[in-house]
Amino acid sequence: MNTNQHNLLIYLPGILWLFAGVKLLLKASRIVYDPVFSFRLFFLLAMGAWIIASLKYRYVLSKSVSYQRELAHQLTSNNISTKNYIKKSFLSKRIFILLSMMLMALLIRNFINNPAILFFIRSTIGYSLIKAATTYFSKHPNALSTNL
Repeated sequence: MNTNQHNLLIYLPGILWLFAGVKLLLKASRIVYDPVFSFRLFFLLAMGAWIIASLKYRYVLSKSVSYQRELAHQLTSNNISTKNYIKKSFLSKRIFILLSMMLMALLIRNFINNPAILFFIRSTIGYSLIKAATTYFSKHPNALSTNL
């Protein structure tokens, strides 16, 4: 495979993180329009979710982003085969973390009836996934911009 064909493989982890994060934030934002709760409450919850998400990114997801960036660099410099890249990218504990975050969001929807708590949890997970995706795209310009 040449570099043009590697681009989709390199972009895919960031796209998955971004898609999952945006989806969770959209679900969280629907709760804001509930007339029962005040906007101030959701504003404070959003700020708290943002702070927790920053911590979650820093201590959990930043390692995944760094490792994925290293894999992308290895793929573009032909130090790793496409098969090994796919195996290390999509069949690893990092993907397990992403899937577990998504599964947790799906499960809590059935057990938590308080919209404010749902908003906080979905926002926190969504913010951290979006932060991971934007960091992945912004800190890897060489591999992500070659031969576009």
